[in-house]
Amino acid sequence: MNPLTLIDALQPINWPNFAFVSARVAGLMTVAPLWAMTVVPARLRGAIAVVLSLALLPLVPPVEWPIDGPSLVVPLAAELLLGLAIGLAAACFLYGVAVAAEVVSLQMGLSLGAAIGGMTNIGSPGIGQLEGQFVLAVYVAVGGHLTLLTGLARSLLVIPPGSAIDVAEGGRYMVALAGGIFSTAVQVAAPMMVALLVTNLALAVVNRAVPQLNTMMVAVPVTVAVGLIALGATLPLATGFVTGWANDLGRGTDAVVQSFVPAGP
Repeated sequence: MNPLTLIDALQPINWPNFAFVSARVAGLMTVAPLWAMTVVPARLRGAIAVVLSLALLPLVPPVEWPIDGPSLVVPLAAELLLGLAIGLAAACFLYGVAVAAEVVSLQMGLSLGAAIGGMTNIGSPGIGQLEGQFVLAVYVAVGGHLTLLTGLARSLLVIPPGSAIDVAEGGRYMVALAGGIFSTAVQVAAPMMVALLVTNLALAVVNRAVPQLNTMMVAVPVTVAVGLIALGATLPLATGFVTGWANDLGRGTDAVVQSFVPAGP
């Protein structure tokens, strides 16, 4: 391509708008499910961020560029924070699944076989890998990633780039949202934990009834088998749970954005 042609093509772009929108998109793609996975190359994520920023530019009213450099830091940081908050609205659910898998794996005795997960970028046991990929597959199948991008586009209309945000109220809402990680973990892990608890109680009764039996040799394979059976039985039931969460993701992102809207005078 002729360099002059490229320069002519880039001239209509409102670069202040592009900078602010890019900061919000970058914040989203840093933590959002699918986009933030380590299996997605950094260059590809950067290219997607640029394309999304260009696609969202028509939604943004003209932004006045700050005269000096220091005054540019605060609005760009606000845009990055908004993007992170929108992405965390979806990521908190997946982190809850990761916590549930960690608890179940510990109860099954499989917590030592951990590997770096592509979803959370932290050490995760095999059960966590399976549950994480399952949730991510349902999330993509029902269009959760597109819902998240739609929420990002709506946020540009509710809080235009360069606008003031209520960091205190938004921060309190994000803390409450992070607290939902543990409630999600309980809901996901509860069926398997109940099955494992009943198994351990049954093994304790057998140990008292038949002291000659080496229960420790039997407990490990039985616990693992019961845990895997419970996992296989609950995964189909969890589909509806995950689908409902993904369908409500649009309202969740809107609530996150509204929490950052400054209160009126």
